[in-house]
Amino acid sequence: MMERIDSIDLFRGFAILQMIFWQIFDFFARVDIYSDVPYYIPFFNMPIHGMGVAFFAFISGTSAYIALSGKLNKNAGKSDIIWHLIKRYGGYVLLSLFFTTFVFGFKTFYIWNEAVQGIGLATLVAALVILLFRSKFVLAALSLLIILVQPFLRQFLEKSFLIQTFPEYPASFDIVSNSVSLFLNFTLRGFFSLSNLLPIALTGMILSYLLVKLKQEKVIRISLAIGMAITSISIFLHFLINKIDYYNRSASYLIFYIGISFLLFSLVGYISQKLRKNQLVGVLILFGKTSLFAYIIHYLLIYKLLKVLNYESIFGSLISYLFAVISIIVIYYICRIWLLNRHAIFSRIKSCLGHY
Repeated sequence: MMERIDSIDLFRGFAILQMIFWQIFDFFARVDIYSDVPYYIPFFNMPIHGMGVAFFAFISGTSAYIALSGKLNKNAGKSDIIWHLIKRYGGYVLLSLFFTTFVFGFKTFYIWNEAVQGIGLATLVAALVILLFRSKFVLAALSLLIILVQPFLRQFLEKSFLIQTFPEYPASFDIVSNSVSLFLNFTLRGFFSLSNLLPIALTGMILSYLLVKLKQEKVIRISLAIGMAITSISIFLHFLINKIDYYNRSASYLIFYIGISFLLFSLVGYISQKLRKNQLVGVLILFGKTSLFAYIIHYLLIYKLLKVLNYESIFGSLISYLFAVISIIVIYYICRIWLLNRHAIFSRIKSCLGHY
């Protein structure tokens, strides 16, 4: 089994930390980070934490390919690999079904508007693509094709006939309509649909090619060069023909996020080499190792529990920052305890299930 790569955990830790910090701040604060400046960034029509999900999709694609190549090197059969991928990343979707329904309600899951379900499905599909083709050029071409085509397909789905026949929200007692609507939601319409996250996950797999074959120092340099080139292209497109637009999911927005993801990896790769024993780096790595757990915990402890107690949107910005920091510290220690004891917990669960 391939050893964990610190730069991947560091990348993932940064992504989850900035994501849950701003969501906790938004929960407590009277301001709305989704629409109020400076937390909302008009230049990109984007909330301040908008990059978090893209970073996750990118690094999930990277991690999936590294795990996949490890199994291929051990001559594992395709059917075994596919079943492993379905259990792991399909499990994220199943987890999201229960988690999202409990916290937000089933409609949020149905319209594909929760991050875990989107990242899980996008990573699963990206892994199946690489299992079939095993070519970084195919990954790049397919990613670019989806980026360019998805805005037009989404506009087509907004036609009145399609919306009336297959609405975005579930229609009562119509299995066929609901099934087609759910398919359209997770492929195109949902904010965390394949059209949004699959191109990012596919390009994350291109990074994993470099990590598997090259030394880290060279990967950092190449990732920096790729990131600068792609980000520059997106900025050029933004001013010329196609604005970077998070909420409307423009083509240049996806290109921008891919470029920024490569740039971030070059930065965290450098940090992981130079500041390996730094305490902050250790905190980020721990969050990276427990990212899914941290994400779920912050919603259960903050959103669900404190919402019931009516603590939502009642504080000014300064106090909300303070509560966000305190919450992150609490979540960190919960994640630390979980990381140290998870194997024992899983063993006890299996033992209990074995009695039934």
